[in-house]
Amino acid sequence: MSDTHRSQLWESAAPWMRLVGAILLAAGMIHLYADEVVFDARAFSARAALSLGDPRVSSYAAGQIADQVIARSRDLTAFRPVLVSTADAIVSSKPFRAGFRRAVQGAHAAVFSESAEQVALSVPDLGVFVRSALAHNPTLAEHVPADLGGEIAVRPAGRVARALIDLAKLGHRFRRNAFWAIGSGVLLLFLGIALPANRRRALLSGGATVAATALVLFFLPPLTRTALTASIANADLRPAVAGVWDAFSRGLRLWALLLAGIGIVLAAAASSFASHVEISAVGRRLWTLLKSPARGWHGEVVRATLLTGLGLTAALHPVATLRALTVVAGGILAFEGLRELFLLVPPRLRVPADRAEGTPAETEAAAELQGARTWLRAGLVGLVVVVLIAAAILLMKSPAVLPSVPAVTDACNGDGALCDRRLDGVALPGAHNSMSAAEIDGWMFPNQELSSVSLLGHGIRALLFDVHYGIPVGDRVKTDIEDEKASREKFEEVVGQEAVDAAMRIRERLTGEPTGPRAAYLCHGFCELGATPLVPMLEGVREFLVQNPGEVLVFVIEDYVTPADIDAAFRDSGLERFVYRGPVTSPFPTLREMIDSNQRLVVFGEKDTTGVPWYHPAFETIQETPYTFHTPEEFSCRANRGEPDSPLFQINHWIETTPAPRPSNAEIVNQREFLLARARQCQEERGILPNILAVDFAMTGDVVGVAAELNGLQ
Repeated sequence: MSDTHRSQLWESAAPWMRLVGAILLAAGMIHLYADEVVFDARAFSARAALSLGDPRVSSYAAGQIADQVIARSRDLTAFRPVLVSTADAIVSSKPFRAGFRRAVQGAHAAVFSESAEQVALSVPDLGVFVRSALAHNPTLAEHVPADLGGEIAVRPAGRVARALIDLAKLGHRFRRNAFWAIGSGVLLLFLGIALPANRRRALLSGGATVAATALVLFFLPPLTRTALTASIANADLRPAVAGVWDAFSRGLRLWALLLAGIGIVLAAAASSFASHVEISAVGRRLWTLLKSPARGWHGEVVRATLLTGLGLTAALHPVATLRALTVVAGGILAFEGLRELFLLVPPRLRVPADRAEGTPAETEAAAELQGARTWLRAGLVGLVVVVLIAAAILLMKSPAVLPSVPAVTDACNGDGALCDRRLDGVALPGAHNSMSAAEIDGWMFPNQELSSVSLLGHGIRALLFDVHYGIPVGDRVKTDIEDEKASREKFEEVVGQEAVDAAMRIRERLTGEPTGPRAAYLCHGFCELGATPLVPMLEGVREFLVQNPGEVLVFVIEDYVTPADIDAAFRDSGLERFVYRGPVTSPFPTLREMIDSNQRLVVFGEKDTTGVPWYHPAFETIQETPYTFHTPEEFSCRANRGEPDSPLFQINHWIETTPAPRPSNAEIVNQREFLLARARQCQEERGILPNILAVDFAMTGDVVGVAAELNGLQ
């Protein structure tokens, strides 16, 4: 093959190289964008939650929630408008979005499964959200099942939807090839520019090709959205799908503009070396081609179709057309501005060349100077081009080019400063005997003003409580004990002889038949002195965690029931899915990690925890102070249960006045300065941060404020 023929072959192949290179570059960017937004489970779930802010999506979701409520309680059919309005408020709430995001993250694997025909998106605790939102209308709220959960089965409908799902699955399989496509595209672009004899024109053409490909990429998301929604038979679903599509594809358009900017920079650099290339001239030629009849009927069909399509688009979508024209006009202005900038580099070297005389020596010197000027200008222009392109590429990798997504966790236990602290680096306000509350009818000798769940609403984050077996008899609960004498001796040490005597008197009167089965109850010593079923309390804690997605709790259970029954109660209440399942040794996870994994409840048992992996022996992890003090002067920080190297530290801080705890004592020892001074003293003596501040009458004094100060928040 002759050199002339080889040169002609390269000349004819170069435009195709530039075109294929630009297409590969755009395809690689799409793949890279998908890897950032779609293929990553967390990013995918975040984008899905973000779409709930779109009215098209939230309206559809609200309707689905209302329909599922009505499906469980048909008597609410007449109240559908109220339910839809309520559900719309639920969808916009942070707790719902956090739960929805976790549900989507769990379903992400199924989306890209090769065998999955449909994806079931399960949103638990829907009843909690609806009942809470209807708190102003208790009569209506009562008809909403507490265990209501939402489930949406998503099956691709229409050819376009199925094609997009198949394309996404294929892209997921080959998601590592994005950089290969980008590298191949850059190589082909380089060859398509370097091989032709007229490299300036090739550079101009390559830049224009990249910019044109980027503009196609810019308009691809809305065009695909139109095709996708048109393929869906369910008209009610179309706006929601469009909203979800926009949430996922919005950032791609900015990437396309950055790619167009790279093409404009290349074209402007080439045009600065060939100033005869004018945008106005190119525009006139394009207008001439559009308005003049084509030479053949094939060309005329293409021209007529193009004109008709442009006209209909402008008539039917004037805003989108105006936006498109604005983008094109912006690109043209940027091209002209960059070209003028490149023409000014370097301006001062033209003067010596213009002053050169006509003698051979001077002409030769002028030629050398002109050559130096050309090389310097080319180098500076090239440097500017490289810097601008590198900046665009770095910007593409920056989160700044993607729509901001609210974090799942922006505050942990009430403050963002705690999110990156490990559990053993956080102080938690706690309630001793939290089940024993004055607000509960029938409780004798209460240790707290409010019940366990109510305390959570006032900032308490560590609950200490006792669990016993009880049998309901009438309106009381009879403690189920095997050895009454041994139990009496044991509980006299806990609640005192007077309380045990009172319990035994009540017990003797409970002679009727049981009115319910034997079950686990929250009791202090004897259930005759006060009892609350365990499962409803755990359900209340579950509702609190659902409605407060940024909170981490600790339970310390004085257990008189088997671990199997503790496990069953957590499962029956739905609280089990919130329990922490990791190790309780240093290093603990951060609060953010616990919240993001939705393992937000650490459960300890004082006695038997065998057989339940998330139920941890308390004093293998917790070291504590003594808990029997009769005057404030007796308080000490010396070691009690637990080992010196146990990672968590519990301060027991109450005055023992069995059988009846006294709020007047709490008014003294729970006072901010007193409690803080003891916590600081114990921290210094034991060399460890107090993690649980356990007090009686937690609503008295300022245990929440002291914990905040220990955390450095006040």
